[in-house]
Amino acid sequence: MSHTQEATPTIPERLRRARPWILIAAGAVVIAVTSALIAGGVASANAPYLGVDSARPDGGKAVFTVLGEQGVQTSSAKSMDDARARLQDAEGETTLVVHDRDGIAVDELAAQIAELDADRVVLLAPSRGLLDAFGGAITVGGVGAAGEAEDVVEAGPECAAPLSELAPEISQRGARLYQLDDAAAAASSACYAESGRFAYVETSLPSGTTLAALGATDNLSNGDVLSSANAAMGLSVLGQTASLVWYTPGVSDAEAVFGVEPSLDAFVPPWLTPSILIALATLLAVMIWRGRRFGPLVEERLPVIVEASETMHGRGRLYAQQRARLRALDNLRIGTTTRLAKSLGLSKASSVQEIITSSAAILGANRAAIAWTLLDAVPGSEAELLDLSQALLTLERAVAEAADPGSVRLSTGPSTTDQSSTAEKSGGQA
Repeated sequence: MSHTQEATPTIPERLRRARPWILIAAGAVVIAVTSALIAGGVASANAPYLGVDSARPDGGKAVFTVLGEQGVQTSSAKSMDDARARLQDAEGETTLVVHDRDGIAVDELAAQIAELDADRVVLLAPSRGLLDAFGGAITVGGVGAAGEAEDVVEAGPECAAPLSELAPEISQRGARLYQLDDAAAAASSACYAESGRFAYVETSLPSGTTLAALGATDNLSNGDVLSSANAAMGLSVLGQTASLVWYTPGVSDAEAVFGVEPSLDAFVPPWLTPSILIALATLLAVMIWRGRRFGPLVEERLPVIVEASETMHGRGRLYAQQRARLRALDNLRIGTTTRLAKSLGLSKASSVQEIITSSAAILGANRAAIAWTLLDAVPGSEAELLDLSQALLTLERAVAEAADPGSVRLSTGPSTTDQSSTAEKSGGQA
C-alpha cells in the first residue's frame, strides 16, 4: 500500500491563491485614499469668504490669529445664541464683529443683532436692513471704482486717530462705501473717502455703543492683508478692546427666525458624497465598456441649418419688443459665466459665487465689484444695459487673458460686436 505525501505550498503559490483578496484590499485602499483627498479638496474649495479658520487667499485667518497673538481674547460664533454666550463670557470691553456674508440678517434677525450687548460693534460690508436696525446713523453709499492692485486711498482729514496715524493709506478696489447722517457726522470718524463716501465710518450711538461699518472687506483677507497698510487698518479697527467676538449669522439663525430647516448636507459626512460619486463613475464606465456601439444607430441630416447669429438677433428683437432689459442682461450673464468657468478650469456645475471668487483671485480684483457686474447690477436704461454688456465682455476678456496670457481674443462666445448688438437690440425697452 503506497502513501502519497502532500507537498507544502510555496510562497509564490500562496500569493497566487491570495491574488483576488490582495486586489480587493488594494482597491479598497485606493478608494479610501481618493475619497479622503476629494473630501479635503471639496472642504477647502468650499471655505467661506473671510472665514476666521480659512487659510485660503479669501479667508480671514491671518488677521484673526494676529489679534489673538497681540493679547485680544478672540472667539467666533455661528449663531445668535452662541454670539450672546460668547459676549457674556468675554472679559473687559468687547468688540462684536458681524459678517453677514449670506445676507440673512434682515428684519427680526437684524433687530436681535442690534440688541446684543457689546461696547463696540463692527459691521463688515453691512446691508441697508442691518444698518437700519442700528438706527440709521450710517447709510449705504454704493460701491467704489475697481482699481489696480497698487492703487491706494488716503485716510483723509476726517479720519480720527489712531486709525489715521496707523494706517494713513490702504489699497481700495471696489470697496462698499458708506455715509453718515448729519446728526452723527459731528461726533464720528470717516476714513478712506471716494466721491464723498467712505470705506470706513464710525459713530457713537445714544446707548454709548460705538458702531462702525467697514466696506473694504477684501483688505482683511489673507491675500490682501499685507498690501499697503491693510494689516494696520484691520488690527486698529478690530483690536481696540480686550475681547473680540466674530459673529457670522448661519443656518441655525435662519431656522430660528425664518423657520428654515437645515439642509441634508449638514447631516452627511464629508467622505460619503465623494465615495458615492466614485462608485457611480465606476458603474458608468463599466456600462459604457460593456454596452458600447460602433457609431450612432441611425444617421439623419437636419432639413435646414439655422445660423447661431440669426437666433441671437431674433432673441434680441423679442427682448426689445417686450422691453425686457434685465432678461436680456441675464442671458448675457449666463453666457459670460459659462465661458468664465471654462477659462478658469471650473466644472460646468460650478456656482456663480465660485466663479466670482476665482475671477477675483486670478485678476487680483475686488470680489464685490465682480459680483456687482455678474449678479447685482440692474440696468435702468438702454445706455446702462450697453455699459453692463461691455463690462461683461471686458471681464471675460481679462479672465481669459489672465488664465492664458498667450491668447489674443476669446475663442468662444459671441464677438464684441455681436454681444453689443444683442444688448442694443434688447435695449429698446423703456
